[in-house]
Amino acid sequence: WGGMLEKGATTFWEAYNHDEKDDEAYAFYGRPFGKSLCHAWGSGPAMLLPSTLLGIRPTADGWKEFTVACDLAGLESVCASVPTPYGNICVEIDGNKVNIHVPGGTTLDYCQRRWIGPMTISQLDDNDPS
Repeated sequence: WGGMLEKGATTFWEAYNHDEKDDEAYAFYGRPFGKSLCHAWGSGPAMLLPSTLLGIRPTADGWKEFTVACDLAGLESVCASVPTPYGNICVEIDGNKVNIHVPGGTTLDYCQRRWIGPMTISQLDDNDPS
């Protein structure tokens, strides 16, 4: 995905090969400019990063309930926004500070507690969220 960004991509392409140059990079299916430059199956990181690094996962249908369980894999700062029918779940981690926005109509399971939205919780270090 980094190669796409280096070429100026603002969406996820159907395919990418760093060896392709100029217009060749846009050919696909034997057609010049046949490659989709906004293709859903190339958007894996958009789902993978929030669910893997931040552990943002639904625990009930339609994101009515969800959990956050962070594993930053050595990163110091990570943020993500996950759209739901109730509004965006936003999680931001910067150093030792964690902020989680819980949309109205949803419930967050976090730190062995349940948080009913709408609200934003903040946590520093290993202190209880407030």
